[in-house]
Amino acid sequence: MALADSVWMTASLIILSGTVVIGGITAYARLAEKNTPIDVGLLHGGAGITAALLLLVSLIQDTRGAAPSLGLLTLTILAGITLYFVIRRRGVLPKSLILLHAVLALSALHVLARGILA
Repeated sequence: MALADSVWMTASLIILSGTVVIGGITAYARLAEKNTPIDVGLLHGGAGITAALLLLVSLIQDTRGAAPSLGLLTLTILAGITLYFVIRRRGVLPKSLILLHAVLALSALHVLARGILA
């Protein structure tokens, strides 16, 4: 893959890395029974969606390494949306759902990094 083809994937990797860090901080706060402002979660989700859109642009430009990561990132976003609605409805998030979201996000990040380096 040429460098010009991977610019969108690289930008997505950078944004997704930051998103994972913010998500890790938020997950730690939630698992430690502390509350975080809902705005932090919305900012985290917006960054994740931005990374997914950049991967979609990369895929449209025929960068094949983006497809697996985009699939995992889509599942991650669906889990994040589920987290949002659960917190709005119940006020408390199940730890298992937080961990599932985290595993999906880390998997997407790993696959994306491997796609860029391959």
